Amino acid sequence: MALKLSQRKQFLAERKNEGRRVTIGFTGIADLRHFIGLEYIKGMMKAAADYDINFINMGGAVRYSLFDDINFLSHYKKNFKFMKAPLLDGIVTWAASLSEFMEQGAIKELFASLQPLPMVDIGHMDIPGATMLKIDASSSIRAIMNHLIEVHHYKKFAFVGTDISEPQNRRLLHFEHELKMHGIPLIEGAQVMFSKKMEAKYIDEAFNTLADRFDLKGKKDIEAIVTASDIIAAEGIEQLSRRGISVPDDVAVIGFNNWYESITSRSPLTTIDLVYFKRGYAAVELLIDMILQPEQKIETMYFPTDLIVRQSCGCLENSVSCSKLNAASFSNAAGHGIEAAPVTEARLQNPPPESEESEDELRTRLIASLRSVFPFENDESISKMLDSFFSDVYDSNEESRMVIWFQNVMQNVRKSREFDSDVFQNAVSSLRSLLLPALKTESPSVILAVENIFHQMRSLVSVFQKYEAIADRENPYRINNISGQAINFLSAQNMEQVFEVLRYQLGELDIPGAMVALSDTMSYSFPVPSLELIIPEPSEELKTFMHKPLGEPQLFPKELFDKNRRYSVMLEVLHHADQYFGYAFFEMKTPNLATYDVVRMLLSNAVYSIYKKEGKVKYSSYELEQTQIENIIKPEPSEKKESNVRQRLKVEKLTAYLTEHISEMTNIDKIAGHFMVSRSYLSKKCKELTGLSVQQLHEKLKVEQAKNMLKMENFELSEIARELGFKNQNYFSNVFKKNTGMSPKNWLKSNS
Repeated sequence: MALKLSQRKQFLAERKNEGRRVTIGFTGIADLRHFIGLEYIKGMMKAAADYDINFINMGGAVRYSLFDDINFLSHYKKNFKFMKAPLLDGIVTWAASLSEFMEQGAIKELFASLQPLPMVDIGHMDIPGATMLKIDASSSIRAIMNHLIEVHHYKKFAFVGTDISEPQNRRLLHFEHELKMHGIPLIEGAQVMFSKKMEAKYIDEAFNTLADRFDLKGKKDIEAIVTASDIIAAEGIEQLSRRGISVPDDVAVIGFNNWYESITSRSPLTTIDLVYFKRGYAAVELLIDMILQPEQKIETMYFPTDLIVRQSCGCLENSVSCSKLNAASFSNAAGHGIEAAPVTEARLQNPPPESEESEDELRTRLIASLRSVFPFENDESISKMLDSFFSDVYDSNEESRMVIWFQNVMQNVRKSREFDSDVFQNAVSSLRSLLLPALKTESPSVILAVENIFHQMRSLVSVFQKYEAIADRENPYRINNISGQAINFLSAQNMEQVFEVLRYQLGELDIPGAMVALSDTMSYSFPVPSLELIIPEPSEELKTFMHKPLGEPQLFPKELFDKNRRYSVMLEVLHHADQYFGYAFFEMKTPNLATYDVVRMLLSNAVYSIYKKEGKVKYSSYELEQTQIENIIKPEPSEKKESNVRQRLKVEKLTAYLTEHISEMTNIDKIAGHFMVSRSYLSKKCKELTGLSVQQLHEKLKVEQAKNMLKMENFELSEIARELGFKNQNYFSNVFKKNTGMSPKNWLKSNS
């Protein structure tokens, strides 16, 4: 149960006065194609600031193709060495963010290992020992369906998702429940759950399935497609467009998550905002409560979400819908506003004729003029716009058909070229100049209605401009900046110059401070470094910590952080390829993880170059050593002399072959063929030479190499199993235990 604000404040003030300000951490993987992680972190940083506590971001960033690393997960897991007391009092976790990289059981085991540290998890997995803060999926789907049914009066629905996602399966169940509650039958074959990841080709197949089964034109068979994710919705809209199906004109498409795709989609998505900022903030509050009362019961809490209405459902954004002139202000405009229309080049070339025109003549003249206003549209589209204009004037449409046409034009343009809001604002001005004179005989109320349509069109341009600005702002990297930073780091010739460049770059990136800990040499195991740099210049007291081994990561001296003020820092482990040489804490001002990760990458490369020049790089390997092979072999005594042909099968050659093929499953026939001996002779001779069968010898060699890989602490058990040719991780663990008497993890603990 959440504690009162006053209780939290009192507890935190007491800790602060004791010189033990509460410090919390965050761990998870932020996929930088979306801004979920950034919003979570913004919420946590805001809560930490409001409650005056310290915050250490121990999360990782992935999925920016420029810097992806095949060993990303191994590097990220090194952060777990810091996730203990006394460095942290508690931690917010996002275990589900690892779903793409690890099996669910392994994820739960990894995060459960953080106990007894107080934990609050913000994902959909149930983590042992953690208070769970989950979204209320039921009310989320209910909000979507109520909007589609009560506002748009849709009754024919489809659903698209992936059945390999537990949350998406639950969303389908809630979707079916809501249809039942509204008395709307499920349409057979209209629920498409593909059994693959959310990749474009699989999403396209799912939408092709719907388009093949049903007529999606004009909302004939299906009126709305509810999807389980914005990624699915955005790509689905693209695929429908390729098939000549327009969203929302022909069919509505709804997203879920309010991800980056929701605003960059061809038709901006109506979706569910999972209120990441608010959940990040609430997670910190719950964590404070757990730290204050560690005996309180672990529970699961459900957080309400928000429905975000955009264009893909058939609505317009509220700022567009409400963009209207009132009658009083309109009546003050001279000539009902017609004279106020800007004089454009199109109007000068095509002045309103003095004599009456026939409808066909008027149409022909307007189409000719409108070609210059919308040069990227064909005559069919221009003609459709004119039909929409006259329909709005004479049919009293509830929703402006001309606004919908304009909306579709902008959707298509922003997907094919850079969006220029000035072009479309000028187009609205030109459109108004051309069309309003055609209404000179109409009543003021009709002209007011058309003027309101133009206001909505201008507001729609502003909405798209806003989406483009958000998309640009949320783009985590600026390539030109990165290039300049890389050049500066590459120019450093020694460690002092590297540190000077770092000082300069931190200033350029608005990172207020940093602490860098480096080891004497690089190694495959996590090092015990010394503090080599503090930015800004440290006090004399802090200088006493310099150049001394720091010990275990969780024992990093808190005295190094300014005790007179709270801090927010980003942890970055420094490595090159799969060798490590330290870590850094960067003071956080922006929640954009990419900023710090770029600095980490450039600093790591620069330090590696210096270490290589100074001979500090260890080229160690996990390959088997000769002594390990010799310890395995226990030959049986034999008095027999072999022929020269038989002598080709010597222990050195046999072990060399098996070691060379250590990543393969044992194939006795293949081995016998290699040595040109029979299968039976190979088995008999191997027993004589080593005291083991071929299978046993190969197995023991694999186990010895597995020990080397375990000691490096750089490989997952699944990676070791795959590297050594075992069917799966469980089989590898069983073989390892059979040969050593211990599981791989227990063996590592006893030998580290």
